[in-house]
Amino acid sequence: MGPRAFREALPSLTTFGRGIDLRPASCIDLGDLDLPSTSVQRAHQRVEEASREIFTIGAFPFFIGGDNGLTGALIRGLAAARPGLRLGLCVIDAHYDVREYDDEESLSSGTPYRRALETGICQGSRLTIVGTRDFANSAHYDRYVRTMGVTTVPVDEFDRRGAREIAAEVRRRLEETSDALFLSIDIDAVTSGEAPGSSAAAPGGLRSREAIAFVREFALSPKLIGADLSELSPPWDVQAMTAKLAARLFLEILAGQLLRSL
Repeated sequence: MGPRAFREALPSLTTFGRGIDLRPASCIDLGDLDLPSTSVQRAHQRVEEASREIFTIGAFPFFIGGDNGLTGALIRGLAAARPGLRLGLCVIDAHYDVREYDDEESLSSGTPYRRALETGICQGSRLTIVGTRDFANSAHYDRYVRTMGVTTVPVDEFDRRGAREIAAEVRRRLEETSDALFLSIDIDAVTSGEAPGSSAAAPGGLRSREAIAFVREFALSPKLIGADLSELSPPWDVQAMTAKLAARLFLEILAGQLLRSL
């Protein structure tokens, strides 16, 4: 339901913003993946295959989904397409999402970044998780991400510094150590009052303007090769607020692509 809500929200926005018209940008809707509903493993394999195909041809993808667990499959597809890549992964998420799992049938929305760290292209020193909230993660996984060298930027940091300043710093640090960057957005990082349409919506997260400002700055990176947005859950949404935010974040990324080419 997430991709459909995203498409329905797009017409509520225009193609003009940031002083430019996005209409010259080339953008193709590849449609929805037909994913099996009876096997988590097969669903992840199908997403991984599609990701590999898209990255192999050199396209810049923006993936829209529900279950954030599939972000792990996207990164594994990228690793299959470009195994020698040193990837810089920037995540906007309230949660660490590095849970252990028994097998590929037990993958969940809590496992994507552990799956990413298991690939040869992603290391903890090149993973930054932005917008983490207090009382949303466990001490066990806090120790894990620190042991792995993952950088976390708690939501409180946005009270002390502006979103664009934080984004510029994260972007600069990842660009220095990485061949390419990928931006992963879990919409539950945004406070529930402004983004209720998420399976893990909660108060105390980023404001929508902070999320927009962060993405706007990060999308200017010449090393950015793709992005995804997950956990968009229309049944929980109110007046399509969350879907419209997702559409706006997509347009910010598209604008960044166009601005870099001017």
